[in-house]
Amino acid sequence: MSLAQRLDRLRGKATSDDAAAGAVSTAGVPLSAARHPPDHRAADLARALGGQLVDGVVQVSRHWRPAGGAAVDLGALDRLPEVFGSGASDWVYLDTETTGLSGGVGTLVFMVGVARLDANGLLQVRQFVLTAFASERALLQQVVDWIGGNALIVSYNGKCFDMPLLQARLRMHHITHGLGALRHLDLMYAVRCAFRTVWPDCRLQTAERRLLGHVRTADLPGSAAPTAWLRWLRERHAQMLADVARHNFDDVVSLARLHAALPSVFAGEHPVAGDASAIGRAWWRYGHDARAQALWETVLPCLDEAAGLQLAAMYRRKSDWARATTLWQRLAHAGSAAAACELSKYYEHRMRDPALALTYAVDCRPVERSARVARLQRKLASGPQLSFWPPASANAMK
Repeated sequence: MSLAQRLDRLRGKATSDDAAAGAVSTAGVPLSAARHPPDHRAADLARALGGQLVDGVVQVSRHWRPAGGAAVDLGALDRLPEVFGSGASDWVYLDTETTGLSGGVGTLVFMVGVARLDANGLLQVRQFVLTAFASERALLQQVVDWIGGNALIVSYNGKCFDMPLLQARLRMHHITHGLGALRHLDLMYAVRCAFRTVWPDCRLQTAERRLLGHVRTADLPGSAAPTAWLRWLRERHAQMLADVARHNFDDVVSLARLHAALPSVFAGEHPVAGDASAIGRAWWRYGHDARAQALWETVLPCLDEAAGLQLAAMYRRKSDWARATTLWQRLAHAGSAAAACELSKYYEHRMRDPALALTYAVDCRPVERSARVARLQRKLASGPQLSFWPPASANAMK
């Protein structure tokens, strides 16, 4: 028997088995209905969601404007370390609802919420809802067409979940789109940076409550989304799916609101203060030293050791020894072995005072302490030290 004949036999067997078993999947969903639901059922869902049916996909268009009609400051949206000065103008907020929360090959995206701000600061939201497995390709194509090729994606945990899943489904359907090549700002990392040490957790709804002052009421949890879609496939129960759509809409709106609020947090100007040490490190990590320095200098007494050492290093590179030594002394007094080591180097090489350098050397890190102490003791034992002016260069302080 040829390979073609075997395949024909297998196809025929699968078809007859589906018919004999009533084509019921392991989830209890009739496969015939899941693949090709009656058009009137999908149209009923579109009406229930307030949308329109396009190639088996319900498209829902909504909009949102901040309370009081105040528009979002579009010019401030790139004032975050990761995208600072990017000049981005096409911000697309994205959130998905899926048939599973762990990803994987068997996980489908059955709802995608995307939004972008128009020139007046009005948030235009578009939701795409899958009505059958057979319409997945149409949904994906509609989503990437709406996003376009010049967008900067904004998500919450999208780098780890939403985007990899969407890219996997696009590959599966052989849809060519540079979605993965688009710039991507994941706000979860910004929120964690600013509030990891301040809040009990950094979930999206925690950020809504603590930073935006918004508490959701009667919200369907995201974990219930898979059940809602499967229930619609089995029973055509639209209300629970409408609740998921409302949850998805709220998520997308929260992305835009968080994005608008975070620049003031990272400038140290928001009423809800974040961890200034961590925020400054983010500015420094992305090459914005001046912003890191300006922020750290406003909260000097509150800086953690790592931020204090980095700020002192900035002063040292500028030969601002007065401020560098003041900060090192403060840190050393608080028990910083690294700061004590910097002071020991300073007094040995720049001030040519081995006796004072030795008092700090004994508090250095163990890996440096022995050699440094021994060298300074030899210098002291060899007799009076000659002083030279000008002091040695910063390159000698090693």
